[in-house]
Amino acid sequence: MTMTNTTRTSSEKGFSLIEVMIAIVILTIGLLALAQMMVLSTNANTLSGRMTSCSGVAKERLERLKAVPFYSDPAARLRNPLLVAGGDVNVTVAGFSQFYDPDGLPVVGGNALFEVRWRIQDVVSPHPMEMLQIRMRCLPANGDLDQFAVIGDAVFTTFRTANIG
Repeated sequence: MTMTNTTRTSSEKGFSLIEVMIAIVILTIGLLALAQMMVLSTNANTLSGRMTSCSGVAKERLERLKAVPFYSDPAARLRNPLLVAGGDVNVTVAGFSQFYDPDGLPVVGGNALFEVRWRIQDVVSPHPMEMLQIRMRCLPANGDLDQFAVIGDAVFTTFRTANIG
């Protein structure tokens, strides 16, 4: 058995160890960037879902206030106590805010995910009617207004009228 001495040309040589290590580092950086993008995408989807829920809850509350009869006694033009002017969309005011759990059900506050605040304001009208402006705002229940904690700032405005002529 004789051993033959074979020499390889430069085109037949394989990768060196340093080339393989550089390729692995580049691949690792790419995979880490992809993983970070997946985390950001998941967070964005969660935020989007919460904003949709928040908006839906605020709209539902607004529709409930719109459905309340304007007068509790139309003959005496006695305004319904649920539509009394007051509230603030920037501050929690008793009687003008409601806390909701993650399923959109009203709660007292402990397990609340978001808070809906509303403001009812009398509007002067030249016509023979009474007018109310109702504004809604949906915020995180914990009051944290950090950029990443805010669920959404769904603000809706509507007008209620009652003919008094």
